[in-house]
Amino acid sequence: MAFKYRVKSKQDNINKPLGIKYYAVPVLRGQIDLMQIAKTLTHNSSLTESDVYATVIGMVGLIEEHLHNGYSVSIDGLGIFSLSASSDGFDTPEECTPHRVQARKICFRADVKLKKNLPYVKFERDKSP
Repeated sequence: MAFKYRVKSKQDNINKPLGIKYYAVPVLRGQIDLMQIAKTLTHNSSLTESDVYATVIGMVGLIEEHLHNGYSVSIDGLGIFSLSASSDGFDTPEECTPHRVQARKICFRADVKLKKNLPYVKFERDKSP
């Protein structure tokens, strides 16, 4: 199965006044949830659906715990999760106290093995309007 895209126009005022450029935009087919993953893994292994579900839920909890404790989490074949944190700028180091630091986002860096497959993605233009 191919990854579908649509072509969208966008005005390009920087290079050409009132010029129009056309770009590929992904068309997602939907979202796969944990239950669907668990059902598929059940058919591809000797594990039960509840075993897979419980394992993944437990893994998510452990990833969260390790991120909160300052670790990055590496999952072979998938990638590395890490926490991004920052604060406003202050005039003195003493003003930068723990309650002024905020977790901004959870970052994900895909594993090299996963990224190596990108050149093999097949694309197909979406025919719907």
